[in-house]
Amino acid sequence: MMSTRSGLKKALLLFRRAQSTKASGAWTDFSERAASLRINNDPIKETLFGKVDPEMGPASLTNKEERLAYHSPIAIDETFQMAYKILENEADAKYKVIHRLKMSLENAKSEKDALTIKNQIDKYLVEAEIENPEVLYNAEFVDPQQLDKSQPVYRHLLKEKWENYDLLVTMQRLEQLHVIPDTLPTLVPKADVKVKFTHNTDDQFSQWVTPGSLLPAFAVSEPPTIHIQEFDRIEGNKSLYTVLLVNPDTPDLETNSFTTTLHYGLKNVTLNNVDNSIDITKLLKVGPKVTFQEYVPLMPEKNAPAQRACLWVFRQSKELGGIADSKENFDIREFVAKHGLTPIGAHVWRQKFDRSVPEIRQLYGLGEGRVYEKARSMDPINL
Repeated sequence: MMSTRSGLKKALLLFRRAQSTKASGAWTDFSERAASLRINNDPIKETLFGKVDPEMGPASLTNKEERLAYHSPIAIDETFQMAYKILENEADAKYKVIHRLKMSLENAKSEKDALTIKNQIDKYLVEAEIENPEVLYNAEFVDPQQLDKSQPVYRHLLKEKWENYDLLVTMQRLEQLHVIPDTLPTLVPKADVKVKFTHNTDDQFSQWVTPGSLLPAFAVSEPPTIHIQEFDRIEGNKSLYTVLLVNPDTPDLETNSFTTTLHYGLKNVTLNNVDNSIDITKLLKVGPKVTFQEYVPLMPEKNAPAQRACLWVFRQSKELGGIADSKENFDIREFVAKHGLTPIGAHVWRQKFDRSVPEIRQLYGLGEGRVYEKARSMDPINL
């Protein structure tokens, strides 16, 4: 009896799912659409398109008590079906336009015309998928690193998230810590730049670094993984990038001031919308060809103020040749102007002297370092 009832429930769920979508609809046809636009979790997909089993609750809720306490709003399934069909019909119309644009692309007379048509295709692809429940679920709950960035709709949704939080935090820290204008005068951000140091085993230091974080020397002792997410279309591997890590807080005793030191320099790095990280795997393959300044971590000296590690990412207008600039007294503004670089993103973290500095200095052959006198204030202590 129980098996019969269970089979009946399953048949009803499949029936409701079939009723809620058209077999020939735009969002159910994957003959030309990427498989990454669908939900790969069957229980979640069944909950979305079928009726929630009151004995099991929705699969999206992981807490058992919450699942059993859940009750669907009245007529939500019928409302969803009607809304789904209306939105899918609109997507069908968008895909018809995309089909015509693709035919026009085959007859494009110039590279400029082809680029214009491709941008139009991307625009309609976003409009065709922006209301797709499966796409919206993936964009909200799937790890952003696992999303298919070749799909314009995912780049569009990631850009919205970036603009609503990460971009605001990054720009606040860059201005608050005076990275702008101490290194470069301004930035019009075009890419989401993230940094993490994967050699660490402690979760506190192995995750993506929040801009402005204060990190110990051991946590930055090896080159970082740099994630550069462009939101505009990138054709193949035609885009070249330069990455500079500078320290504008190097003490200059002769002038009783500070100078800028180059701590890491990469050039002619090829990236695209999908292959968009510079990590140890990539450096093992192409490191010698793209590295013009080997990574040396910042080594703040005892009793000196905190130093800023300012990481800038640039889009190149052409391939760069040999670079002979000295890492000491590095003029980043002159370097950018001379090589025609366009800044598209930046990041910053800070460092102070800590117990791990002597060991890391020895590892990089930097000597013992200096010890500055503590600056004592004559102001009385307020109790």
